Amino acid sequence: MELSSDAFEGAKQVWSEAIRLLRAAWPEALAYLGVTVTVWALIDLQVIGEGLTSPAMIVDFVLAYLLTIGLLKKGGLAPGGLKGNFGGYFFVSFISGIAVVFGLVLLIIPGFILLVRWLPAFGLVVADGEPSTEALSKSWEATSGKFWPLFVAVLAPIALVAVPLMMLFYYEFSADLLETPATYLVITTILSGLGSLAITAIGIASYSLLHDGAASLNEVFE
Repeated sequence: MELSSDAFEGAKQVWSEAIRLLRAAWPEALAYLGVTVTVWALIDLQVIGEGLTSPAMIVDFVLAYLLTIGLLKKGGLAPGGLKGNFGGYFFVSFISGIAVVFGLVLLIIPGFILLVRWLPAFGLVVADGEPSTEALSKSWEATSGKFWPLFVAVLAPIALVAVPLMMLFYYEFSADLLETPATYLVITTILSGLGSLAITAIGIASYSLLHDGAASLNEVFE
C-alpha cells in the first residue's frame, strides 16, 4: 500500500485507540513517565552517579512492562486475564530490540520496517500468551498491508526519541567539545520519555485494532 489518505485515516484510528488506552491506564502511564524522566534526568545532570545507569535501565524496563499490562487490562483487551508473563515480554523485547537496532545501524530503513511490523507483538505475547518467536511471526503477518498507517502513526513518537538523541550525540561528540546545557538535557529526557510512552501505547493500540475483528484496521483499507 502506498502512503495515501487512507494511510492517514488509519493512523488517526491508531492514535485514537492509543489515547483511549492511555486514559484508561493513566496511573501506569504517569508512573512510567514520572519515574523514568526523573531518574534519567538526574543521571544526565550528574546529580546521581553514572553507576546507577544499569539499575535505571532495569527500572525503565519493568515500568514499561507494567505499563503494557495496564494498557491491556484497563483497556479491556484481556477480559479472560493475561495469558503471558514477564519472560515472554523480555524475550520479545530482547529479540526485537537487537534486530531493530541492527537494522537501523545497517541501512536505517530495515530498522523502521521491523519496528512497525512488530508493534503488535507485545500484545500477542502478554495478552494471548504466544511464544516469543510466534508472537513476532504473527505480528508480521497481522501487519501485512498495514505498514503505512502504522508507520505514520508511530513516526512522531520515533522523532521524539530519535531527534533528542541525535542532538545529544552532537553535544557529546562535537569537535568543539561543547558542554551540553542542563536545560537541554531535561527537555530531551522528557521528550524521549513521551516518545517511548507513545510507542508503547501505539503498539498495544495496533494489537487491539488488528486483533479485534469488530474494530479492525482491515475495515479501513478493504
